[in-house]
This record gives sequence, structure tokens and C-alpha cells, in this order.
Amino acid sequence: MRFLTSVTLIIAACIASGCASKTPTDPYKAEQAKVLNNKGRLVQDLARPANVNAAKIEGATLVRGLAGTGADEPPSSYQQLVLNDLSRDVDKKRTAKSEIASLNTAIVLMETVVPPGARKGDRLDVNVKFLPNSEATSMQNGYVEDGELYQYMTADIIRRGYKLGEVNGFVVLDPDQIEKKSPIAYKQGKIIGGAVVSRSRPIWLELKEDERSVGVAQRVEDVVNKRFSYTKPGYAGKKKVAEAKAGAARVNLEIPEEYSENVIRYVNVVCAISFYETADELNERIDKLARQLLVPETSEFAAIQLEAIGSSNAKVVDAIKSGLDSTNDEVRFNAAITSAYFNLRQDRQQTARILAEFAKTNSKYRPASLATLGTTMKTSFDVDAELRKLLADPNIETRYGAFRALWKRNPTDYMIQGENMADQFSYHCLNCGGSPYVHITNSVRPEIVLFNSEKIYLAGDVEIEANPRLIVRSDEDDVVVKKYAKGNGVDEQRRVSYKLDDVVRALVELGATYPDVSAFLTQAKTRDNLRAISDDGEGSPCQLAIDALPGAKAGNFKKTRDIEEIAMREEARVKAERAAKKPSIWERMSPSSWFGKGEEKNEEFSLDEFDAANGVEVLEPAEPGPAVKEVTLEVDPEGEFTVDDGE
Repeated sequence: MRFLTSVTLIIAACIASGCASKTPTDPYKAEQAKVLNNKGRLVQDLARPANVNAAKIEGATLVRGLAGTGADEPPSSYQQLVLNDLSRDVDKKRTAKSEIASLNTAIVLMETVVPPGARKGDRLDVNVKFLPNSEATSMQNGYVEDGELYQYMTADIIRRGYKLGEVNGFVVLDPDQIEKKSPIAYKQGKIIGGAVVSRSRPIWLELKEDERSVGVAQRVEDVVNKRFSYTKPGYAGKKKVAEAKAGAARVNLEIPEEYSENVIRYVNVVCAISFYETADELNERIDKLARQLLVPETSEFAAIQLEAIGSSNAKVVDAIKSGLDSTNDEVRFNAAITSAYFNLRQDRQQTARILAEFAKTNSKYRPASLATLGTTMKTSFDVDAELRKLLADPNIETRYGAFRALWKRNPTDYMIQGENMADQFSYHCLNCGGSPYVHITNSVRPEIVLFNSEKIYLAGDVEIEANPRLIVRSDEDDVVVKKYAKGNGVDEQRRVSYKLDDVVRALVELGATYPDVSAFLTQAKTRDNLRAISDDGEGSPCQLAIDALPGAKAGNFKKTRDIEEIAMREEARVKAERAAKKPSIWERMSPSSWFGKGEEKNEEFSLDEFDAANGVEVLEPAEPGPAVKEVTLEVDPEGEFTVDDGE
């Protein structure tokens, strides 16, 4: 009997254990637990931005139109690439070899950089140069037709990747190099806006390996879309910017139009979005950020996080308003940038005035101020009015930066509206007050701007070659622009006044290209033929600037965070702190913990971890009380700060 009882108990235990092992796991609850375990964290704690580096693309092609200054290059891999490209066209295949051998052509190397977030159809500048040890002497008057740019991949052999750009346009030489008589002045140049991007370069968030799950990916998509949306041409209504892809590993991002010129800021704001927090925790965080916004050392950090929360929260709007009213320049600047992206009607006038003031008086904040005014608050007449005032500023960077900002907002604005000069360049004659000034570009797009064109003229003995066949000469009371024809062609000429506008138009009528007109203007300045009438009626040298866009030498924007630093934020949360707050495996097995039931855990959200990741230390009293602790704030040269409490 005892034996039968033992056998029965053993069988019952086996059946029970078998049933227990087959108990199904609810996948929804598992994903819910994964989300709740990340309570109090930011998107940057779970994902890192990807494809945020710039991509270099290159190519080899023929530059044509050289007047005997090209070369018949010896056989090489570059020559074979060009020959293969030409041979794809039946018409060009027959003459490909003879064209390569002509002294009116030369093989050149092209390269440019595709920025993160670039869209199909965007235009980029292309640098061109002759092959090493080439016998070609000058690429003046040269042009590229149907060039192709690729991302090359190196393995055992160099091979082409995807075709990422197409190149067409005239080569512009560097006037500074020519003036300095550099030996490479005529052997390298640039095709301004000559490359058209043929494949978009998207950015995305890549979930960290230990955070990859459908629930987390979906939650990231939801919180980003809740904060951002964009308008897509041809589609009605707003579209979401984030979309989870590739299972649970990746969330693709679209770039809203207002951030198209400052992708880095957009990435920072997305990374600062809260992954999951309650309403009480959000209010507590906003209160803390509002205090940090008013402290210069933490102002930029706080503005980014407030921007991530968005203008739909009234407390955030009040915090930014307090920043706009601050007497500290850094606080006002950071608050104004965030306010511009919020684009709230009641704050537009004050925001525009603050950013215009910084553009006028502060060289540190000038690039970002003007760039932000050019891409945000597009419907604000206050912004337009402030930018028009800056067109008369004594500083050429401010003047041209204001011009470019107005052009981005509305190319047909009555103050800056220009005309297309024979499909060669954009030409703008402004009547805006201030001193006369000539500006030409060597990047972005071919463009000439005459500030107060009515007061700019030529003077003295004028004898300038725009190119070997296009000459500008003074002749008593007139200026003669003469074009010498090839072979038996008929020479042409135009007789115009000394007014610079008339001379430029005559050059274009006779077939001058943008490089020709640029060369003429730089020579006129060098030879002191470029003059201006001042307000008192006296003549004086007229200033000429090239690429005077604020920050052009170091990038158009003050970067909120460096791209590489963004990508390396995986170590932002200290492992020990994270392990201490993360529920144990036994707690996660309890369904009550998935929905906040059962024993209450200390999950109060604090920004201390994020502060530590950005070099910021925040001291809070260990116990509440009236006592006040004296602390010392130390700021290093890089803008990071620490707090010393003497302990």
C-alpha cells in the first residue's frame, strides 16, 4: 500500500511539473515589462543615432573647354574609368579615345561630401583637380558634363559602390590662389552647386543590443512622433517622422523642414525626448530644467531638453519666456533658439529681435542666429523686418548672412529679389542703405550681390581679361567690353557706362560665364578699379568679399553636441546605478510589478545621470532642512563645470 502511495505521489509531481513547464508566457506582458523597466530614461539611453557621419563621394571625368591647356594623359586606372563611362553612350563611344587625347580636355578627379540627412535632389559643391603629375596646365574656362560620383569601397581592389551624385557645371578657380600666384591656382577649382544628390542619406536611431525589443522600438517611435511631425510635398496632412524598422533594432527618422539646415540640433533634441515618465515626474523635471535654463553653464543643456518636451506644455513655454527675459547673453541666446523652433505667435517678435541683436553685435552667436532666422518662423513678418534692417549693417558677414537668411525664407522677397543671368548665376542689385559692397560666392550656388549697386562703378585705367577672349577696357567716357571670336568669327563688343551693373550685364550678353565675371571682379578690386560713391559724394575703394557667410570657415552652425560625442553616449548611465535601479529577475517574474502593483520601489526619475553624461554635477541636500551649504562653481575652458562643496 505504501508502495502504491509513493508511486502515485511521484506521478502527480511529474504531471504537475510538466504542466508548469508548459505554462505559456504572455508576450505582451514581457514587452510591457521591458518598457516599464526603462522608466525615467531618455531616448539617448536606449538608442544611438546612426548614419550621422558625412560621406565622401568621388569620381573621375573629363573637363572640357580647355583652350590647349589640357593633356593627353598616359594610360592609368583613372583613364580606363573615364573611357568606360564615355563608352556607355553610343554617340560618345566612337570619339571617346580621341577626346581623351585632345589638349582641350583633361582627366580630373572630383570629390564632395554628402552631409547626414541630405535628400535626393540637393545640390553640393564639387572640388576638382588634375591627376597627380598631370601635364595639363590650366582648367580655366573648363566645364564638366555628366560626371558621376560614387562611394568607393576598398578591398583587394578599389571598386565603385552606389552612384550617389551627378555633376554638371563650369569650374571656378580660387581668386585668392590666383592673386597669390600659387603654382596650383589653375590646377584645381570648384564647381559651385554642381553635384545633384541622386540618393538620399537618411539618419536613424539604432537600439542598443540589450534594449532591442518590439515594445521598446514601438515606444521610441511613439514618443518621437508625439513630439514631431512634418509636411511631405504631394501628401495631405502631417506625416510622422519616426518609423520602426528591421524588427526591433532600428527606428528611421525624417527631418522636419525647420531643422533641415541644422540636423545636429534635431538629433540632439530627439535623443533628449523622455522614453517614459508620469505626469508628476514630467512636472518635476520641467521645474528643474527651468532653473537650469537660467544658469549660463547649464543653459544650453536645459534648452535642448525643454525643446524635446515641446511647446504644447504651458510650463515649458513659461520657462522659455523667462529665459528670453534674462539679462545674461548665453541664457537669452539659448532660450531664443528654442523659442524660434517653437514658433509661438506671442513670442515671435521678441525672439526675432533677440536673434537679430546677436547677429549684429555678437560674432560668437552670429552664425546660429542668422541660420535659425532663415529656417524658422517662416510666417513671421517680424523676422523679415529684422533681417531687412541687417542688410545695411557695416559688417559684411552680418549683411550677407541676413541676405542669405531672407533668400532661404523667400527668394522673391522684394528687398533681395534677383534675376537669372543666362543660366550662369543669380544676380542681385540691392538698394538697402549702408556702404556699397560687392559679394561673390565660391560655394553653395553661383551668385553675385551688389549692395547699393547704384553707387558702384569702375575708375582709372581699366584693362582686364575676364578670359583670354573677353576683354574690358576703358575708352574716354565709356567702357568697352569686347569679345574676340575664334577663327573667322566676327568680333563683338558693347560700349557701356562706367557703372559696374552695366559692365556685368554687357559681359553676360557676350557669353561670359560665372567664372569669367568672378575673375573680372576680383581683378578690378586688385587693380583698384572698383570704386564706390560714399554718402558725402566722394569716391573711395569699394569693398569686395568672397563667401562672407558667418561661420563659413568653421561650418554654418555652432554645434550643440559633436556628432561623434552623440554616437558615444552608450556609457552615459553608470552601470552600478543602473543595476541598483533595475528590478531583479524575481521581481520581473511577478505580474504585479509590470503594472506598478505590489511593493513600492524607488523609481523617482532624476536628471543626475544625464547631467553626469554631459559633464554637469548637481548637488542636492541629503536631508531636507533650512541649512544652506556653500559651494564653489568651477568652469573649465571647454565650457564644462564642476561643483566643489569642500568635502
